Amino acid sequence: MGSGKLYSMHETDETRRSGAEEAFEEILRKVKSAGGEITKDETIPLYIDIGPNEAEVGQERIVEFSLGRIDFQMIRKIETQRISGAGRQKSLEPMTPSRVSTVLRKKDSSSDDWQIVDLEGLF
Repeated sequence: MGSGKLYSMHETDETRRSGAEEAFEEILRKVKSAGGEITKDETIPLYIDIGPNEAEVGQERIVEFSLGRIDFQMIRKIETQRISGAGRQKSLEPMTPSRVSTVLRKKDSSSDDWQIVDLEGLF
């Protein structure tokens, strides 16, 4: 039936993850080209509590920037593991595919409250 190359699910998951990463970077390029100033860009581990212990389940990247007189914060979380089981039998298992979520928030210079903004509405 077809003569195309067969791809494994791992290759598909990696393609999806790299596509999400490229979309995030594209937003940052647009911010810079529109005259925005990036004031913070850090990547930190993402942890979850499992009883009395903590376990690393992914990473979180937080980018803050100013555009116009509005401050923005874009947060991308990549979760690579999840909890399975219940009670004392909890354990971590790999997530396939990884869960990637991106949130954009804004705050006017005269306010301390963050509001969630649609990523499509930024430009």
